[in-house]
Amino acid sequence: MRSLFPVPITLALITLAACASSPPRQTTADLARAHTLVATAEQNNAQQYAPSDLQAARDKVQQADQLAGHDPDKADQLANEASADARLATARTQNGQAQHALSELHLSLRTLRNEEQRGTTSPPTPSPPNGVPQGQPSQTPPLNQQPPPDQNPPPRTDTRSGIEE
Repeated sequence: MRSLFPVPITLALITLAACASSPPRQTTADLARAHTLVATAEQNNAQQYAPSDLQAARDKVQQADQLAGHDPDKADQLANEASADARLATARTQNGQAQHALSELHLSLRTLRNEEQRGTTSPPTPSPPNGVPQGQPSQTPPLNQQPPPDQNPPPRTDTRSGIEE
């Protein structure tokens, strides 16, 4: 019976060693999420609007990668912090981009108001009908309008006899 006793202990040690050599699933998932959020922040131009938050996220995800094999709890904590920093960088970037767009809009409005005050803007003029150059009256009345009643219509000619009516 003594020969059977060491086998369960040996199996338990092998199982513990196998578990210790790879990070737990939670750590792997947290790291994957942190990497994705950092990449998203970089693609959204966080380097311009939130460089310190982005760098903090990069540093923490790198530390979490290094600790994942031998200190999964600390790696989880750093991965979660990196995710939070990356989200913050993305939020600050979106805010900065919105502020920039708002500034551009205010500048455009100010320019339009200044032009309006100087009188340099005029309402668009409709194009003349039938290709008549601007400034010249059209010789043909619009299709839905009758000639004024005070004008005598031109005499009609009977096509059969050639006599004017």
